[in-house]
Amino acid sequence: MTDRFPFSLAFVLRHECVYAAGHDGDMAFIVCENVPGDSGGCTKFGIDAASHPGIDIPNLTLDQATALYRNGEWSGCRCDDLRNGVDTAVFDCAVNNGAAVAGILLQRAIIRCGYGAVVDGIIGTQTIRAASVINETELLARLLQLRRERYTDIVLHHPADAKFLKGWLARVDDLERALFS
Repeated sequence: MTDRFPFSLAFVLRHECVYAAGHDGDMAFIVCENVPGDSGGCTKFGIDAASHPGIDIPNLTLDQATALYRNGEWSGCRCDDLRNGVDTAVFDCAVNNGAAVAGILLQRAIIRCGYGAVVDGIIGTQTIRAASVINETELLARLLQLRRERYTDIVLHHPADAKFLKGWLARVDDLERALFS
């Protein structure tokens, strides 16, 4: 099996990194951001202070962020055990929404594909087995649709987050293009 983490990480970083002025795309010039209304606080490489209280976010390096992602969301969601495409979709969801939400959405996508699944947010053996037998295109389409529905639901219940909706949906659209092109 090919290690898909580098591909998946590259996708995530395209959406999580903010570059110093005049240095778009140059990973040596990632800056720390603190967007008003974003509960994560100080964020660099998509790693936020609220979720990583012991990390020096302003001085975080790409190597450190990579290790955090591989040992955190990637391993926690057992992405190495998921099929190509599904691994990237689950990883990106975990980065943007949390590992438990990624697990729940994957399990709900499995159910929408007509298979049984326990919706507990834990990507275990049964979830992996079910995800491996379902048509990949159908599973991914349903997973991406569930993410869109989640973002719309977030804004419905927290109208102050409406300023993020366009970006969230664009990210899912970009993921869809990356997975199906």
